[in-house]
Amino acid sequence: LLIDFDGTPQAKSWWPRIMVRNHDNPLGDYVNKISSDVIILERKAIEKLRDIMGKVEIFPLECDFGDYWAINVLAVLECIDREKSMYKTFSKSLRNGRPKIMRFIKYAFLQEVICGHHIFKNADEPKSAIFVDEVFVNTVNEHGITGFKFDLVWESE
Repeated sequence: LLIDFDGTPQAKSWWPRIMVRNHDNPLGDYVNKISSDVIILERKAIEKLRDIMGKVEIFPLECDFGDYWAINVLAVLECIDREKSMYKTFSKSLRNGRPKIMRFIKYAFLQEVICGHHIFKNADEPKSAIFVDEVFVNTVNEHGITGFKFDLVWESE
């Protein structure tokens, strides 16, 4: 299964990928990520989360063990509080003069930017982590959606 989501729309080029179950991982409503930029959800989980997912594309997958779909998160936000975050940078800067971030050690987000986005990506790493807020986590828990493991990476002040 090769899926490379970077926060840009993929609808024009999408074709259903064949998904093969890894029997080492338990099967749930959410399947362990193929990579850090892809979420795979069962149809019933999508129905329960649809109202809070915001800007996403939902694509069908071919699999013989359930009705699973790939989620492409399109909310890519310039949301990093650079003064409060900790990160390593490359020696070369971006065209705009800002340092290019290699990896984050500690995240801090601009609350005014992420407010209202329950699932999003950070523009500094659009092919990497997908972030969710407390509303998303609570909705998953309230509906008994299985398979997710959430790690706290930032707390608002």
